[in-house]
Amino acid sequence: MAKSAQQTPQAGTGAASSLHQALIRLAQPSRAAPSGTDDSLSAAVLREIRETVLPREITLCISGRAAATLTVAQRRIAGLSLRDSADPSSAAENPETAAQLFAARLQQLQAGSRGQDFSFRRRPSAAPQGAGTCSAGTLAAALAAASGSGRLDHFRAQAQPQAAAWLHCPQDSGQMRGDGPEALLIRLDAVRQTLASRAARPASARMPVPKPDCLLLPVTPQLHILAASDEGALLLLALPPEAARAQAAAWQSLYG
Repeated sequence: MAKSAQQTPQAGTGAASSLHQALIRLAQPSRAAPSGTDDSLSAAVLREIRETVLPREITLCISGRAAATLTVAQRRIAGLSLRDSADPSSAAENPETAAQLFAARLQQLQAGSRGQDFSFRRRPSAAPQGAGTCSAGTLAAALAAASGSGRLDHFRAQAQPQAAAWLHCPQDSGQMRGDGPEALLIRLDAVRQTLASRAARPASARMPVPKPDCLLLPVTPQLHILAASDEGALLLLALPPEAARAQAAAWQSLYG
């Protein structure tokens, strides 16, 4: 999960705060997020899934018009139907098969929503019965597979435009790529070297493959560095604090 180098509050306080924020969100009838800002449509949908516990019918509106209806409960999506489509909203009981179907429909929505605002309307619904469900993480993996890229590449495409500077180190130790002011790139490379030296420390030959991770490093009051890794690849982003926290939340939605 996403971590911060800052001192964090006690677990009980953090859990209560998160619950309070989630309750406030669910009480809101709708929320609009312009396409091309901190949110992408797919990231917003993944977050809706992760933050919805009680059964809800969630209507996705694009440019003010209903475009799709999602059935979500217990942080799992059980149905996604497109407007003017005769296809059933639910999928097979296998979570991976359900995720592939929902990913294809979500990609269709994403392609048709470029440059347009979107929002969500929520209302209570009956608990889904006999429908194939999948978690936000399984759906995110299906989205990445359908786009021909890994989840970190999917995250990079979403987060990179928000960064003042970025550095990407591929899994296969290929050539690093980056862009931004030289001073920021030097800082990002210093973080890369520190993380690489930690990874190179002697360890058991049977150490497990590192799990996906996200670390938030406050550098100055105006600058945070986000370090995201997956399957040996590393992405470093220099971001304003608010944007850094938003992208850490987006990472959690993708990998949660």
